[in-house]
Amino acid sequence: MAIPAGAEWNEPSEPEISVGSMISRSDEFKGNIVGERFGKYLLVGEIAIGGMAEVFLAVHKGVEGYIKVVVIKRVLPHLSNNPDFIRMFIDEARLTARLEHPNIVRTYEFGEVDGQYFTAMEYLPGEDLGKTLKNLAMSRQAMPIHVATGVASQLCAGLHFAHHFTDINGHPLNLVHRDINPANVIITYGGEVKIIDFGVAKSNTNVQTLTGTIKGKVSYMPPEQVLGRAVDHRADIFSAGVVLWEMLAGRPLFLRNSEAATLYAIMNAPIHPPSKIRPDVPPQLDRIVSRALSRRPAERFETAEQMARALDDFMVSAPRYDARVLAGTVEGLFGSTRAEAKRSIAATRSLTRNISVVMKMRSEVRADLAERLDLVALTQKSGDAPLPRRREPEGSQPPMAVPAEPVDLATLVAAAGPSRSQRRAMVALAGIMLGCIAAGVAYMMSRSEQPEATRHVSSQVVVESTPPGAAVFVGGEPTGLKTPATLTGVTARQVAIRLELPNHAPATATVEVHIGATASTRLVLAPLQGRLILTDLPPNASVFVDDEEYAAGDVIALVAGTHAIRIAVGGRTIIQQSIETAAGDQPWKFGPGKLVRN
Repeated sequence: MAIPAGAEWNEPSEPEISVGSMISRSDEFKGNIVGERFGKYLLVGEIAIGGMAEVFLAVHKGVEGYIKVVVIKRVLPHLSNNPDFIRMFIDEARLTARLEHPNIVRTYEFGEVDGQYFTAMEYLPGEDLGKTLKNLAMSRQAMPIHVATGVASQLCAGLHFAHHFTDINGHPLNLVHRDINPANVIITYGGEVKIIDFGVAKSNTNVQTLTGTIKGKVSYMPPEQVLGRAVDHRADIFSAGVVLWEMLAGRPLFLRNSEAATLYAIMNAPIHPPSKIRPDVPPQLDRIVSRALSRRPAERFETAEQMARALDDFMVSAPRYDARVLAGTVEGLFGSTRAEAKRSIAATRSLTRNISVVMKMRSEVRADLAERLDLVALTQKSGDAPLPRRREPEGSQPPMAVPAEPVDLATLVAAAGPSRSQRRAMVALAGIMLGCIAAGVAYMMSRSEQPEATRHVSSQVVVESTPPGAAVFVGGEPTGLKTPATLTGVTARQVAIRLELPNHAPATATVEVHIGATASTRLVLAPLQGRLILTDLPPNASVFVDDEEYAAGDVIALVAGTHAIRIAVGGRTIIQQSIETAAGDQPWKFGPGKLVRN
């Protein structure tokens, strides 16, 4: 296929090999990975598919056998013949390839294979903020205030960089993302916050749009964008304010049962401070959120950097926040197996096995939810308009509750079902606004007449483990709970349970459930075995592990955990310390006054 006029790509792409954890020697690339060949890339798994493009995990063997893991965003075939769309896609690639910032996903390359356009981006070992909020909702948890504030601060830092980006001549591009929402914010298992998807971004070099089209997720749009007026960087500040409000309040702000009602809410519904829903939110943070959410752009923060500074000032008196705190929060929600597999993919370790783990998790979730967990989401009441009961627009979150209740499996299934294709609003703006007003009025009049949802007769499952404290998974999806835990709202006849605990082998069980009854299961997690190998010991040394004596040179079988080690020569103790061991070989060597990892 010929490239549309004016759409040629003149800027050189990045070299195939980049320095860092993205690469490894090909001799570490063991096994056969099954995938689709796409130019020089092998597509090994579908990550997501939307209305305009599909996203794949891919690997590429580059110069001298180096392996690089990337994400490929490929235009859907039916859009490859649309010159306007290809122009927009190329504009996005041209722009994002130059956006180098710690809080923005990195783009390596743009290209075309057999008429299909694509971009190659860095693989981010993490989860999007939307999934994170949903998992918090499933486990009846609230995001810690200092974590929500830290995520918002990093989000604003990335936005500020994009807003003040210039062309190669130093002229401001006045870039506006226009689609800031939780699905476009990635939190990695290393504690990084990254903005993705500049597909609907606007700049001085990209001002075209389709008549009557609203770009972006509707429930995160500022009023001026809804009205079709010109937008600037303050539109992204409003969207970031919505994201921060939802992280703090644990529920959607503007999302309603229909697009028209959502638009009406953006324009007219009261915007309550987060503290009205979550009383522990301090007044200082309420004021920051309120300013970001002003319906008049002139009353918002002047820049995203100004909002970030306000958040950083608040965090001075908040609990410690850093990458480790954020990484621990996300891993606690999604489980150590998923986290370690994604981290290993990013570092190109054991690719065959770890890609299989991640993709198998994804496919198992869909099959299990469809075939085994036939549950109905329970309607949750709130002080504002009712929220969606079943399927939400892409990028939105279900109602989220605060901690200390058992997880409801009905909410789990509603939130974790297969994703919908990206919705495109192609209605003329005048018609949308008339519909907004009419639907909004009708909606407000009918609120009090809506009947209470019929609650299905459900059961409970009590999950315990030995030892306790294991992360609970249902149908392959993390619940955020730890044993002992109670799962409520169960309407399936069978529930697949999986428990994970560091340094222990996972345990699984399928629990039979009777309608209206409480079932229970207790699983035993076996400690993982390791082998302690001590080298460079003095002659005639004796080794004591947990007070049991071994000879120097013995390979000592141990369960993973903490162990007391004592080295003695001629009856005299020369080293005494505690060490942490894990599964597999654990090499340590004798050093000056202590044992050190080898």
